[in-house]
Amino acid sequence: MGNSIPDEGPITTLYQEMYGRMIAYASSVLGDRSLAEEAVQDTFCIFCVKAETTLQHENPQGWLMRTLQNVMRNMQRHRAAASRLIMQSLQTERLEELLVYDEEDVELLYGDLAAHADFQLLKRVVLDGCTMLEAAQERGITVEACKKRIQRLRAHLKRKLSDP
Repeated sequence: MGNSIPDEGPITTLYQEMYGRMIAYASSVLGDRSLAEEAVQDTFCIFCVKAETTLQHENPQGWLMRTLQNVMRNMQRHRAAASRLIMQSLQTERLEELLVYDEEDVELLYGDLAAHADFQLLKRVVLDGCTMLEAAQERGITVEACKKRIQRLRAHLKRKLSDP
């Protein structure tokens, strides 16, 4: 059986040994405890997926820290790309003209808004390329109501981006 599950004991020991150090490091780099926890969790997921080889690594602690750096670098790239998308959408009068971007990047940066109906509406127009008319018809609202909701969300996002 090549796909056997490795012994969890060494993974648990390594997790207990490294978790606090990794959280402290990721928090200092990312400036956000919840993002740090996400990065550390992702790093340990990668470690577990590759456990057969990572547990045999000469320095698993070093492997974890290097992988954490890569995970954080990717997070920062995605956040920067999403921020550029949001800034572009705030500066664009016709949202339909925006290029289609990966919606996971937007949700990574503004996940707290993801459940908000107006954010879903904005995603349909900006990311999926729907016209205002199509988006309004899907929601059973007028085009003017659709435009107003997107305008309110743009104002909300602008305030969010200007917060320190």
